[in-house]
Amino acid sequence: MCPQLISLCSAYAGLMDVTARTMFTEELKAHREKTGLTQEDIAQKANVSLSLLKKIENGRRRPQRDFAVWCDEFFGSPGTFERFHRLTLLETFPEWFASRMVYEEQASVITEWEMRGIPGLLQTRAYAQAMIRSCRPFDPEPHVVRDIDSRIERQDILSRDDPPRLWILLAEGALRQIIGDQSVMRSQLDRLIEVAGTTKCVLQVLPYNAAEAPAPGGPASLFEFPDRSPAAYLEGWDVGWLVEDANQVTRISTTLSMIRGCALSPAESRNLMVKIRGEF
Repeated sequence: MCPQLISLCSAYAGLMDVTARTMFTEELKAHREKTGLTQEDIAQKANVSLSLLKKIENGRRRPQRDFAVWCDEFFGSPGTFERFHRLTLLETFPEWFASRMVYEEQASVITEWEMRGIPGLLQTRAYAQAMIRSCRPFDPEPHVVRDIDSRIERQDILSRDDPPRLWILLAEGALRQIIGDQSVMRSQLDRLIEVAGTTKCVLQVLPYNAAEAPAPGGPASLFEFPDRSPAAYLEGWDVGWLVEDANQVTRISTTLSMIRGCALSPAESRNLMVKIRGEF
């Protein structure tokens, strides 16, 4: 989504003085009731849990793109739900991060390199809370809680029937940097160790002694899609850039491949995480 469209949509939502999430839920209720279907009927047809559908319909959960697309197809609407879904991204995340979310929800493969901390898709709630609070000590409490909820909601894509394949590359320092306290870190490392032992994610750690590894200036994400060219995302201090130029994406992809080649194997990485977990 281009920056001009993002700004236009944000302004539109503001003028309407109503949240995009509310618009989505009202549209969903109206279509469901018009067809005479119950929440149980929709949940079954959309292949989502009834509890999740209830949360979406009462506004307590942001709808995922695949559900929005399903609603448009099922109810025969001309992209209405998908447009409202995009607006939910704009009101939930900063403009510079909302653009990334459009790609994150559509990607079939996501590769992430992070040296500062644990990526949001794998954070525990306690870790996310400690990180957000430490970075924004002057923010009002409702804003902090809202952003913690939004970060955890991002992880819904990993519970889809066709979740993206996740390949996480972590610097060893990201595992050792204490966020919150030792209890928070123990729980976070338990989460990583659990995920590393499943087929949901490939997780590799770049150890301190990987002398030949490249040293990129910041975190990077690569998004691969089944029907179009890959894209990348780079992030700095409260700013992010989408990268779609083929040459630049290739350079970023090459750097990530070099980091992957210098990192510990998945099994060795899991062993290192267990060791660091013991130190906490």
